[in-house]
Amino acid sequence: MNLQNNLLKGGIHYLTSDYYTRNSNRSMHKGMDFVGQTKQDDIIALEDGTVNYIGYDSRSGNWLSIKTNGIEHRYFHLENNSIKVKKNDLVKKGEVIAKMGKTGNATGYNLHFAIYKDGHYVDPLPYLMNNDPFNLNNKDAFTTFIKDLQKALGAKVDGIPGPETLNKTITVSQTINRKHPAVKAIQEYLQALGYDLGPYGIDSTFGPQMSKIIKEYQKNVVGLKGNYIDGVITAKKYTWQKLLNLA
Repeated sequence: MNLQNNLLKGGIHYLTSDYYTRNSNRSMHKGMDFVGQTKQDDIIALEDGTVNYIGYDSRSGNWLSIKTNGIEHRYFHLENNSIKVKKNDLVKKGEVIAKMGKTGNATGYNLHFAIYKDGHYVDPLPYLMNNDPFNLNNKDAFTTFIKDLQKALGAKVDGIPGPETLNKTITVSQTINRKHPAVKAIQEYLQALGYDLGPYGIDSTFGPQMSKIIKEYQKNVVGLKGNYIDGVITAKKYTWQKLLNLA
């Protein structure tokens, strides 16, 4: 898997389970599982931070948490006696912190990686794909998105999403409103969250890459399943509600 930020020394990652669900027969998966080039790759810190927890439980095995700008990056299933840091240690990005293991509820050697923010787990992918994820001012990015979107939709421009903004939303897809001004606002916001927009970047056009990103967003963030993961942002429906933080 090609990532902007590494979790394994050497930078070779193979994703074995993604965020949210692994498949229809397995339970919620609140992180991403990786293996590397060897059975027991060294694990490195995603970013500078402070070790705020080291512990063990029967499900997670040996695990540790590092806090950066109030956000925790957590590393699970670590090998016994391999943790190289202590609680309250300051660690640097790229520093080896432990070795991959299979402790806890793990079927083989792997790293379960998770991001814990504002009291709950969130999709780790934007943090792995963005060059400086822990310094993104998402509140400012969100307010900018809402104002730009409101302007594009002809709603009252106040930076506060609500029923009026939701009711003004339109369907955007590869065939419907694909060049509507709202598309640019959505692209800029998704990029601020760390999504890779592909070779064309912010092009104000809802093309195949945009549809692919929306499918990913619908699956991992909105929590849709099956045919509801369609790569279309349907007027007033679930994907808009999540983009507007109304769901």
